[in-house]
Amino acid sequence: MKSVKNKRYLKLRSSNKQHALLLFLLISTLFWFLTKLSKEYETIVLYDVSFENLPSSKLFQNDPETQVALYIKATGFKLLKEKIGGKTLKIGLKNVGLKNGYSYFLATNTKENQVSNQLGNDVRLIGFVKDTLFFELGFNKHKKVPVVADLDLQFNSGYNVSDKIFIHPDSITISGPEIQIEKIHSIKTTLYKEEGIFENIFSEIPIVKPVKASKVQYSTDHVQIIADVEKFTEDSFELPFTILGLPENTNITTYPSKVKVVFQVGLSNYKKISSSDFSVVCNFQKSKNNNTKYLVPELVKKSSLVTSIKLIPDHIEYLIRK
Repeated sequence: MKSVKNKRYLKLRSSNKQHALLLFLLISTLFWFLTKLSKEYETIVLYDVSFENLPSSKLFQNDPETQVALYIKATGFKLLKEKIGGKTLKIGLKNVGLKNGYSYFLATNTKENQVSNQLGNDVRLIGFVKDTLFFELGFNKHKKVPVVADLDLQFNSGYNVSDKIFIHPDSITISGPEIQIEKIHSIKTTLYKEEGIFENIFSEIPIVKPVKASKVQYSTDHVQIIADVEKFTEDSFELPFTILGLPENTNITTYPSKVKVVFQVGLSNYKKISSSDFSVVCNFQKSKNNNTKYLVPELVKKSSLVTSIKLIPDHIEYLIRK
């Protein structure tokens, strides 16, 4: 029984010694850490930065840097606070220099006093890591650009657009940094895909904003696609044709003497179409230059109300009579 008590006593004594040793190590480490933090060090610290007081009527053409790296000297306590403090420094750009085009530069040594005052008395600025900062500056510009609709339309058999597809508005105004505005010549829409169409189209679709033009603003984000859709029917006319480029005093006989113009037209416009809406020519000189023994009919006049036009036949035999 006495032996068991002695073992428990020795185990408890050993445990107390371990706890005391651990506490001593913790206190020693704490004092060592506090001693280190009380000393001064030189190091690099990244600060968030905002730029202000740009030259008159100028603005950033692309996003500037959001951080600057500084060589600073301070106690460990202060350095620790600076690294986790989230301080934002303000740097004025009123006196930036022009390099070329949109490119401007700023010598950082000219801003040391401004930045040093923001760091406070406990932090000494040694200097900027970069001796020069670069920016792209320019004017704010606006212009009007056309809208190009990206359409994939599949109509039911016998149906089509009776006139044309309207985009409203067909152009929009864009504004922003001139370096970005100058690169935009048109604005596309997102893909509008529809199958089995037999009714009028009226839909609103968003525009696609260029990825590399993040600062550009648009007069609208959407456009409307409008079109009248109707049933179409096929019709045709037989027409005489004119031969161009025929040498003087040349008699020519063609086989056939007429061509058939086959087309499709919406039912609402069917009675508006006549043979006088079409004109066909054959160019004799072009056939001769191509060394072909036939003429090729070409449609040089047609009604805007018809679609799917074809000429029958697509070549004309001829005979020169001397």
